[in-house]
Amino acid sequence: MTKEERDLYEKVLSKWGVLDQTFMLIEETSELLNAVCKLRRNRVNIDEVVTEIADVKIMLEQMEVMFDVESDVEEEKQRKLNRLKARLEQKEL
Repeated sequence: MTKEERDLYEKVLSKWGVLDQTFMLIEETSELLNAVCKLRRNRVNIDEVVTEIADVKIMLEQMEVMFDVESDVEEEKQRKLNRLKARLEQKEL
């Protein structure tokens, strides 16, 4: 994330607080789940799913700032991607 994004998230967390933003994460993830379910039944279009994905990404980045774990999350993400790649390669043999 950029410095500008991090600064914005810090201001948001300062203004609305950790608890409210944690509940906002729950709300946004539920909206994404709902949109994906509706997409499967052709009740929403892909644009709505894209919007909800963006909302969830923003909230997840706020959580990284909140807990000051940006580099830890990136490191864990890379570890998991490497594990996924290894699993995929195993299946291809």
